[in-house]
Amino acid sequence: MYSPKIKNTSTFARAFIFILLWFCAAGLVFAQKADVVLSIEDAVSLAKQNNLSIKTSQNVLKNLETKNKFSWNSISPTANISGSYTDDFENDSKSIGISGSVNIGLSTNLFTAINNAKLNYEKGVLSYDEAVRQVELSVRKAYYNILYEKENLELKKRSLETSRIQFQNNQEKFRNGIISELDAFTSQVNYESKKPDVESAEITLQNELASFKQLLGISQDVEISLTGSLDDVLKLKAVTRDSLPASGVPAPDVQAAEYDVRIAKNALLSDRFSAYAPSITGSYTYGKSKEIDGDDWSTTNRLSVGVAIPLDGYLPWSSKAVSIDGSKNDLDTAEKKLEDAKTSVAVKTENYLRKINQAVSQLSSLQSNVELAEKTYKMTLTAYNYGKTDLTSLQNANDAVLNAGVSLKSQANTLISTILDLEDLLGLKFGTLGK
Repeated sequence: MYSPKIKNTSTFARAFIFILLWFCAAGLVFAQKADVVLSIEDAVSLAKQNNLSIKTSQNVLKNLETKNKFSWNSISPTANISGSYTDDFENDSKSIGISGSVNIGLSTNLFTAINNAKLNYEKGVLSYDEAVRQVELSVRKAYYNILYEKENLELKKRSLETSRIQFQNNQEKFRNGIISELDAFTSQVNYESKKPDVESAEITLQNELASFKQLLGISQDVEISLTGSLDDVLKLKAVTRDSLPASGVPAPDVQAAEYDVRIAKNALLSDRFSAYAPSITGSYTYGKSKEIDGDDWSTTNRLSVGVAIPLDGYLPWSSKAVSIDGSKNDLDTAEKKLEDAKTSVAVKTENYLRKINQAVSQLSSLQSNVELAEKTYKMTLTAYNYGKTDLTSLQNANDAVLNAGVSLKSQANTLISTILDLEDLLGLKFGTLGK
């Protein structure tokens, strides 16, 4: 009596499970293609985790760390064990032997070798931090550039839409005999001519997004969208030398040059040790040997210590003396490069400050240009509708709105890019001056 209901229930259950599985599968597909919304800090975090150049720099730093950790290994003793078998055909005798030896060498270069490994590792840490900063700088610049390309595309689409509406209105006016066929055709050409510009902007945006994904180390299949707007940049104020935050350390370029000086000084000291300081060697050997037909073993038990004092360093034409002169020149070059780095940082800082403040002052006038262009277009459109102006004036007014908007966004992008360059130059945390 109840069997048909049981059968129907089973069928319904199978159908329900099938539908549930279908929705799960569809959800997985949707999840794979869902947009990933990134703030600028999210993008920086992703790049630090996935960027290949950062991972490569990590390997370089690990090598320097290992060399620094075991920089004392030049004094580590070397040991070996050897065995021998001898067959003297002339005297018809055979012998065997086994021996072991330990050797050690000690030179005054040990100090400079350890110090050199330490300095190179510390500079390697600085270079790694700078590599990470360069990736972050690239991410932030690319992020704002994508925002610019996106807004540039929107401005061009808006201009295209305005031209399309003008074209449609003029077609209607032509059919009603209000305007000439030439004006109707001109508006059509103006509309069609703007399509390639929009397509080009779309391609540029897609290319920027593809490069950005590569920089972040994420798959090209992931669809991403960015938060924020260049409108935030329009609120930035001028930056002066006095308003720059104080830093307890020199700029990264100056720090790197300072390490080069310290490394050059250490190299000069190492060459002097090699030319004038003594070195000590020691070895100990113990071994047993005997003739195969004999019963007695002979023993080798020997310790030797030697001291070598170099003298050719005092000869001005010797290779060691020449090496010392070369190291002196290298040190002088490193010191001059340090002074040049300090001067270069100061000059670049002033250049960036002037460029930033010029951009800030221009933003105000560019914003006014946008407002003026929009008002002019509205007034020209009204005049055109009443037959008080020609189509060319209306098209020029529309183009002026587009050009003013693009110029404003381009200047905003230039401003934030210059601020990022200044922060990178001074070693400031990114975003310090862009608040």
